[in-house]
Amino acid sequence: MATPRGLGALLLLLLLPTSGQEKPTEGPRNTCLGSNNMYDIFNLNDKALCFTKCRQSGSDSCNVENLQRYWLNYEAHLMKEGLTQKVNTPFLKALVQNLSTNTAEDFYFSLEPSQVPRQVMKDEDKPPDRVRLPKSLFRSLPGNRSVVRLAVTILDIGPGTLFKGPRLGLGDGSGVLNNRLVGLSVGQMHVTKLAEPLEIVFSHQRPPPNMTLTCVFWDVTKGTTGDWSSEGCSTEVRPEGTVCCCDHLTFFALLLRPTLDQSTVHILTRISQAGCGVSMIFLAFTIILYAFLSPGLGHGPHPQQAECDLPAGRIAGPCERGLERQEKLPPAPQGGAWHLRLSRERFKSEDAPKIHVALGGSLFLLNLAFLVNVGSGSKGSDAACWARGAVFHYFLLCAFTWMGLEAFHLYLLAVRVFNTYFGHYFLKLSLVGWGLPALMVIGTGSANSYGLYTIRDRENRTSLELCWFREGTTMYALYITVHGYFLITFLFGMVVLALVVWKIFTLSRATAVKERGKNRKKVLTLLGLSSLVGVTWGLAIFTPLGLSTVYIFALFNSLQGVFICCWFTILYLPSQSTTVSSSTARLDQAHSASQE
Repeated sequence: MATPRGLGALLLLLLLPTSGQEKPTEGPRNTCLGSNNMYDIFNLNDKALCFTKCRQSGSDSCNVENLQRYWLNYEAHLMKEGLTQKVNTPFLKALVQNLSTNTAEDFYFSLEPSQVPRQVMKDEDKPPDRVRLPKSLFRSLPGNRSVVRLAVTILDIGPGTLFKGPRLGLGDGSGVLNNRLVGLSVGQMHVTKLAEPLEIVFSHQRPPPNMTLTCVFWDVTKGTTGDWSSEGCSTEVRPEGTVCCCDHLTFFALLLRPTLDQSTVHILTRISQAGCGVSMIFLAFTIILYAFLSPGLGHGPHPQQAECDLPAGRIAGPCERGLERQEKLPPAPQGGAWHLRLSRERFKSEDAPKIHVALGGSLFLLNLAFLVNVGSGSKGSDAACWARGAVFHYFLLCAFTWMGLEAFHLYLLAVRVFNTYFGHYFLKLSLVGWGLPALMVIGTGSANSYGLYTIRDRENRTSLELCWFREGTTMYALYITVHGYFLITFLFGMVVLALVVWKIFTLSRATAVKERGKNRKKVLTLLGLSSLVGVTWGLAIFTPLGLSTVYIFALFNSLQGVFICCWFTILYLPSQSTTVSSSTARLDQAHSASQE
């Protein structure tokens, strides 16, 4: 009787959980965590989707270390399956083949990305993408084996973070060429220190002149997830492609990286530091000139007339409002005291010089942040580096924004002209010029995007360290808030500048009889306006043409503050105010007459 009662109690215990509790539901399976090591076709396809899904986001939805280990172990899985095997998928091409170690010839295999690797016979033409395994490799294998198994794989790793490492995907154009890896293994043995290196040929078009190609292999001993290394590999660039000679077997790739070496980075850094220092001096002079000096001093034209001639005068008829104020003032005493008070009041009430000074102030702070950032390098804590990167990013965005606002102000003055009065005009511009970059930096900083940024040379040595967008994080913030934002403001400024050029030269043709010999003034005017809308930043577009354009960009862009100071001085010092402003003054007058 004890046994049936015990059996009944056991059945009751088994039934109680199902009768009193709900069965937990299984959550959706996330294959990009890479926790399983199954290599059936369904798991392979699921894992291949992670090549695109896993981006530089720092998200917990992808485990890069597990996924990379999954694909590295796939060759070992192929070794255990059958005598011969071929794998043909859109993302993976693989061949497993038995080879005799007693061979008198080297082995060649094709590495065409669209085909499964195959052995190339000696009477065939060598394919452009191929690998040569020397016969000495098989003779040096331990164990006196007569036959070994060889695995050749071609893996398309896509645009995500897998097999990119912490130094790639930083927005400098570096990356794995064609996102293609080539894996080689023999008999599941760790083959190193080959007396005769193997050769892998990667065919490609000629790379950009400021980029270099480097043969590398995936080193699992670097960091927590592995990284690329060139130890034991040499690179030879030929007309038909790049030849990689390596003394071991593993996964190989060809990296495309900037060619800036340590000496070049050092020279460019010194040029930028010197240019920024000079610009800061001139920008400080510009701010002092605005704060303490007055355009009414000297023997120049009447301040009202001088300001009416300026291409960046106050919006919506400043001259008319200024003349109304002038009529209410008493006659000027001898010595020019009244002239000074009127000029200073008039000068401080105008929005154009305020916008110029705001742009100069943002550039001054940007240059200061750059000098502090480059001088500090990786010194200090992570929080301090985060703060330096955020401050540098903020003032860079402020400079871009104020250059765009300069273009907007020029558009209202020279193109639209009428019906452009705005209440609290400069206050609204200031909210945009200083507030919009702050919002963008807050959004970027909340994603923890700031940190240590490292520039490396072609030998993978550190050339420069500064606090910027940190390595291994999403670069979308850099593309959107820096590259994309600059492109928008730059294109807008170029469109406005082109319209102003068209108007100036249209007016010049209409008044050619009266204004012969004024081309120098028009060119000087256009150069001044170009410095305000940031034309020098556009030189970055030409840097892929060669190293010389990089030097030109670094030199002229760091001297933007000097150009702005010269423009500001010429405009607002009375002895020069009529020299460069006549072209835009005629532009405004002719446009007004045509509207009437």
